[in-house]
Amino acid sequence: MLRPLFYSSLTIGLCALMGCAQEANAVIETRRVANKPSGAVMIGATSDQRFGAAKRAEESSSRGPGVVYQLPTGWKELPAQSPRLFSLAVAGRDDCNASLVMLPGSGGGLVANIERWQDQMAVSDGARAEVVERREVLMLRGQATLVVIDGHYRGMGEADLEDARMVGVILLTAKFTIFAKMTGPRALVESETGAFEAWCASLDLAQEPQSKPAASLPPAGAGAFIWDAPDGWRDLGARSMRLASFEVAEGCECSISTAGGSPEANAERWLGQMGAEALGPDGFLALERMSTGLGEAILVQADGTWTSMSGTTIEGARLLGAIVPMPRTNIFIKLWGPVDGVAGATEAFKGLTKSLRMKDGR
Repeated sequence: MLRPLFYSSLTIGLCALMGCAQEANAVIETRRVANKPSGAVMIGATSDQRFGAAKRAEESSSRGPGVVYQLPTGWKELPAQSPRLFSLAVAGRDDCNASLVMLPGSGGGLVANIERWQDQMAVSDGARAEVVERREVLMLRGQATLVVIDGHYRGMGEADLEDARMVGVILLTAKFTIFAKMTGPRALVESETGAFEAWCASLDLAQEPQSKPAASLPPAGAGAFIWDAPDGWRDLGARSMRLASFEVAEGCECSISTAGGSPEANAERWLGQMGAEALGPDGFLALERMSTGLGEAILVQADGTWTSMSGTTIEGARLLGAIVPMPRTNIFIKLWGPVDGVAGATEAFKGLTKSLRMKDGR
């Protein structure tokens, strides 16, 4: 019974959030439209006009623009059950799910909801699970809080998983609170976290009703940033969530992508993926810097075991990454593969990073 109100309120909130001028910062492949449309939106109207129109829309059966999102590769839509607006099967798996819920007002507040999630992941009664990561991400073009919690997941009619991970995002607004959550086996959730963040960032309003998914979308930022590819690197083109991909040498690959989060958090995330020790504040400040056409880049290097999003591993691997902080996102250049291959491509990698610039010299 609450879903019509949720959709109408979501439409209003999205229009307000668009004023923040935030940009979605990752790309996935398929656009979807919510099954139930929201109320009508008056772009550029006053608050009284806008909220009055929204109220009338709630009371009528008129159709307005729907809520759309970009569906990550391999994910599947599931029937949503109240209070969920959307339910998705992550990587097509029954034991890994993502969902979106909206509640009016504060929804209980940020701290209380994070603690509720910690209790849901408790290994035993009375032992609240720890938050292993917390950072800011984009959702609905606003700045939201992301938390990562490991533990024993006991979902509402979902899989009972002992070695589980939950990634949750909370966006607080003046009118409502939005919750996005992904739960499942820890290793799978870890590998799909980038896709989950991209899904959150892709939530938007459709400007007109759509009955069919849109064609494959170009990567965010693909028309704004340019670079010079090193000689001998084979261009693999843009892929899901990447502006570019290159085959560098046998077993070595390089990617260029964009995403949110602080440079410090992303550097630590890369090190964690390789099983390397955390940097800490002092270690982060000591990282090598270099100039690019887009500003300063922060270089990160780690040796260990590389695990791809598909689960492929490389023993004795090296990760070399560059983070270029931008006003509304970060640009990531990442090279990985066997240590010898990455070492031999390091100078070419730095040349690629240095060449980053805005298109047409902007």
